[in-house]
Amino acid sequence: MDFYNLPNVTDPHPPTALALQRVTPVLSYFAVAFSLASFIWWCIQDYRFFKSLGVGGPSHDIFGWFKVHILVRPFTLAPRDTTWTGDYPGYGAHKEIMALPHRKGERPVIMGIAPQRQFTQCPDQEMNSRVLALFSSFVHKNPNLLQQRLSVVEKHHYALFVHPSILAKADNLPEIASIANGELGHIHGETSLHLYFSPADAKILIERGWAQRHRCARTQPWWFGGLKNMWGIGDTFLIVYAPRNQEELEVLCVLIKASIMFMTGEQDVVKP
Repeated sequence: MDFYNLPNVTDPHPPTALALQRVTPVLSYFAVAFSLASFIWWCIQDYRFFKSLGVGGPSHDIFGWFKVHILVRPFTLAPRDTTWTGDYPGYGAHKEIMALPHRKGERPVIMGIAPQRQFTQCPDQEMNSRVLALFSSFVHKNPNLLQQRLSVVEKHHYALFVHPSILAKADNLPEIASIANGELGHIHGETSLHLYFSPADAKILIERGWAQRHRCARTQPWWFGGLKNMWGIGDTFLIVYAPRNQEELEVLCVLIKASIMFMTGEQDVVKP
């Protein structure tokens, strides 16, 4: 290297270099401003969507949105993964669940994390009343197994609970029964339901088109410790599609019975 021909660092910079030095900070500021504006716009639109879901478990305000859509969302299933059943066993399902047919038609549109709601194929309000009557009938037929009251999870809708006398004997129950405070499921305003099932039952119900996972119904990946029941929701917590007719209401009766058997540990459940 010819050290005598090296450029003198004290020489003035050429005009092109000076222009680039002036433009680069401007471009950086513009990129930051554009990114910030895009993020604010996304937050506004996402908050409006959260409000459109209606009331549910989280507070129906900006604090509820921030908790669910900013803090919880990174740990949830992607919408396309809510029908994945690879972590469920292929054996051990209840006979009545195994005998169920495939649900007719396409799956309805399900949106949201918490609340999670059904947006298409929703029945009229009469069906909602009939499902609530079905809840009451199960409690009436099985008073030593069940109670009915407002949901702990949803806070605004009725739910079925494991009877406290059974919940006190937690050794015979699935772990999630205690974590969920005995709540085995609840109904929503559009008549979809959230219910817990055994892993084997959940696999069949999803694959035959009757339900899909709650977005929080997952085991966290190994790099996050493989945590289960994060946010107090087990990995077999499914959203069951609203029944559209009498035939599907009868299927729902089978599903509720299976949920009761799983969460109470009792097989002698009387159907209405």
